[in-house]
Amino acid sequence: MKDEQAEISPKVHPSKVRYQVLAAACSLAVLTYVLRQGFVGGTPYIKESLGLNDEQVGYLAAVWLVAYGIFQVPGGLLGDWFGGRHLLTLLVLGWALLTGAVALTALFPTGGWLPFAFLLVLRFLFGALQAGGFPALARVLTDWMPMRQRGFAQGLVWTFSRLGGAVAPLLYLWLFRACGSWAPPFWLLAALGLLWCVGFWPWFRNRPSEMKQVNDAERQLIESGRPVARTRAGPLPWLRFLQSPNVWALCLMYGFTGFSGNFITSLLPVYLRDHRGLSGEATAWLSGLPLACGIVSCVLGGIVSDWLIRRLGDRKWGRRLVGFVSLALAGVAVLFVPWVEEIWLLAVLFSAMFFFNDANMGPAWASCADVGEDYAGTLSGAMNMVGAFLGAAGMAFAGYCFKRGWDMPVFITFACSYGLASLCCLAVDVTKPLFTKDQPAAL
Repeated sequence: MKDEQAEISPKVHPSKVRYQVLAAACSLAVLTYVLRQGFVGGTPYIKESLGLNDEQVGYLAAVWLVAYGIFQVPGGLLGDWFGGRHLLTLLVLGWALLTGAVALTALFPTGGWLPFAFLLVLRFLFGALQAGGFPALARVLTDWMPMRQRGFAQGLVWTFSRLGGAVAPLLYLWLFRACGSWAPPFWLLAALGLLWCVGFWPWFRNRPSEMKQVNDAERQLIESGRPVARTRAGPLPWLRFLQSPNVWALCLMYGFTGFSGNFITSLLPVYLRDHRGLSGEATAWLSGLPLACGIVSCVLGGIVSDWLIRRLGDRKWGRRLVGFVSLALAGVAVLFVPWVEEIWLLAVLFSAMFFFNDANMGPAWASCADVGEDYAGTLSGAMNMVGAFLGAAGMAFAGYCFKRGWDMPVFITFACSYGLASLCCLAVDVTKPLFTKDQPAAL
């Protein structure tokens, strides 16, 4: 009788809460880049109003990246230990307050060292708090997404980050025109962060087992195929971490990518307006266009990576192949920038550069989940840390060269850096995680 009832009982389908979590992660990715690129979009106006020069603007970009790098691993560790609910809420509150504080710079007298010093402090603190965002999101997605969808999920998050980055310059320009000054838009952008916290914290829980809306079928689906037991992460096995070729390959790959790619998200508006002579509106559109291309390539790279794994039956090449090809093509695109005069062709090259740059985002962050598992947040933080440090070096280098009129060495160096990043992808092997079922996590 029981067997007959089992046969006629309807099949229980997995609930869809994981997609709600993915949607929340995507909304945070948009917000992250709206706040981040909102400052970049306002930089030409801040520069003009406060009397800053190219080298100082380069240092503002660099100090943000230095702080962003320093606090990546601490942010990842906190995400692995405590989960994303409280951590992300506190981080976003900090982002909002610091974004609003940028407007206070308008109260300082024009010229001199004080407004520049104040902005340096704000950018350092903002970078420090933003450092934990994506490592914490990596922790959330590792806990909530099945292995077979990790490339897609990470790619989709980065797609929405690029959507935020593409919208931010135009949003700032619209707010600037509506307010009649460069300062008030920063308070309006800050309000977006406060609203996100109000919606996120009461609803979200760190793991599927902690949310009653998740049924057993969805929990089983999320856990299926994982190479390690799902337990709360213990102390990080630092020796094994530092001895892993995957850790070094991922970090160096992301570092060389950051050296070049951060130009689009940091100095492109200043380069277009002050070195190419574009208007404010043309600068805003052309600054947003590469990130708009990233909207497509982030999710596309993740989908292609997951597809290659299914098609080839090889997770190692499915993860590494997309990055190897796309980063090499990004280097080719940026190499031709100094020789181009037409604005439309310049737009094509910068868009191609960032399209191929971002095609690697999904596979790179999915690789951190595949290799790190319970330490995915920490590994993501380490990778992003090296990307930020070398990105800071790249932006300081670019600002130094631009001030002296040396445009060509900047883009040639960027192309070489992309080439090195492409080669590093070949050293990533996601079939060799930090530990396996028969290896204890903490030593």
